Parts: sequence; C-alpha cells; structure tokens
Amino acid sequence: MSTLPMTGDFIRESLELHLFWARIIKEHLIFLESGFMCKDADWMQEADALKCSFEEILHEANCLADGKVGIEVMKSGELFTNKTLKAEQKTQELTCIPINSQLTVETMSLRPYMGVGMGMVPCEQEIAEQVYALNEKALACACNVYEFTDRALKAILQCCITSHNFPSLYEHQMKETEMYMKQIRKLQNHQYTDPTCHMVEMQMFWDHIMKEHAEVISHLLDPKEKAMITRADHFAQAYEQLLNQLGNGTVPDQSFRRITNETIRVTGEFKDFKAAGTDAILCCQLRSLILPLLADHVLREAIHYLRILGLPLPEFKGGKG
Repeated sequence: MSTLPMTGDFIRESLELHLFWARIIKEHLIFLESGFMCKDADWMQEADALKCSFEEILHEANCLADGKVGIEVMKSGELFTNKTLKAEQKTQELTCIPINSQLTVETMSLRPYMGVGMGMVPCEQEIAEQVYALNEKALACACNVYEFTDRALKAILQCCITSHNFPSLYEHQMKETEMYMKQIRKLQNHQYTDPTCHMVEMQMFWDHIMKEHAEVISHLLDPKEKAMITRADHFAQAYEQLLNQLGNGTVPDQSFRRITNETIRVTGEFKDFKAAGTDAILCCQLRSLILPLLADHVLREAIHYLRILGLPLPEFKGGKG
C-alpha cells in the first residue's frame, strides 16, 4: 500500500467519481431490468443483482464521503436534483423494481469539504486505503455490468431475446460504463492527464452522449408531442454540429474556446429542456415511454457536463498531444 497517493485529491476525486457514476450505473440496470420480457426472468434477476452491487458501492461511497467532497459538486445537482426522490418513488411504483431511496437521502445529507483540514487528518492514509479498495471493487463491478450489457445486446441482435429498450441504449450504456472504468483506472494508476487533453476528451465524449440523449428522447416521446420532438431533434443536430467542429480534437486555441462557449450555451438549454420534461413526466402531463427516473437521470448527466464545461479552460496546446 506504500504506492497509494497520499493526497486529498485522490480521496476527493475518487469519491466524487463514485457518487456520480455508481448512481448512474445502478440506474442503467433498473432501465435494463424494466425492459426485459416476463419470460426472461433470468435476465431480470441478473440485472437486479448487478443493481444491488452498485447500491453497495454507492452506500460505501456515501459512508466515506462526508466532509470530503467538493462543495461545487454537492451543490451542482449532478448527484441528486429536487426531483430525484420523487422520480425514484414513482418509478418503483410503476415498475415494481425495488429502488433504495435511502441511498439518495444519504447523499443529500453529506457535508461538503470546506477547504480546511483535509491533508492534515491523522487517518488520511487509512481513508486513502479504504478508497483505493472501493475503487478496485467498483472497477470489478463495472466490468461485470459491461459484460452483462454486451451479452444482452448480442442476444437481442441475434433475436434470442427482445427488450423494450433500443439496442442503441445498450451501446450508449456501455460507452458510459467504459468511461467510468477508464477514470477509475487513471486514479488507481496515479495517471496524470494533461488538462488540455482532458477537456478535449470530455467534450468529445459528452457531446456524443448528449446527442444520443436527444435522439432517444425524440423516439420515446409520443408522436402527438410534436413540439417536444422537434426540440429534441434540434438538440441532436446542435451536438452533431459541435462534434463536427471538434473533428479529431485538433483545433486552434481560439476555435476551441469558441466551441466550448457554444457547448455551454447548448447544454444549458438542453438541461432546461430536460428539467421541464422531467417535471411534466412527474406530473403525468407528457405522453411518452420515458420513466420518471430516466428523465431525472439524463438531467443529472447534463448538469454534470455543465460543471465540467464550467471548469477554467487550460492554456490550449492544440489537439491531443
């Protein structure tokens, strides 16, 4: 254990990662479980068991995170919104899938790191070791989820089973699980990421994710919701244009800053669109196939992206090198 990074950043970044991603992954499994047919009870049971493994990860992260997570993360809305509890309760009522809302209450009660004391506490090495172990456990669980999602997708594409979820949703979830695993490995390997490369990578990744959100929302809305469908299609096109401007990630400094500012504007509008849609679904005022928790889920991802975009832009060095 002597190779463990003994900095507050390792502890903080690891816990912030799990508080966001462990919740996202456990919700993925709820959505997958809700989409299987009654005859495929074995697939439902496996999804539920994996969901429970991520509920454990989230609980362990909650237990370790009090006073160790940045206030900007706690206040952002990416870990929970004012709609999350209601969305969980309504989704459980609609699907009969058990959802442990106590985990949300735990996260909501966490105290943020206030900028003093961290790095000087006597038990910091012990905490770092616990966080290191949690990272390893989360990585193993995420690998299991990736394998399960890939196996289910192949079964669907081979017409062995069917699902209420689009095959592209499985691919979308696998991309997100892969990103989670990649970020855990970077922390475990003490791998430094150049701030410029990180910002480019994040924009290319999250622009793809936001584009796919818009496309799926458009397809899950009732055909009579013409205004909402048109708006969702608009966002899909906007992110497509942003991705085209980024190209392979090699763009001049001023162009990158302009693209980032445009991305902030588009993502802010998309976040508001998602928030309004979530409210409408929770009030039963929107015709769609969108579960309340799915609506809140994609809202939190937009908020998470906005926080990343709001980080100070590094001196851009051009491209990926």
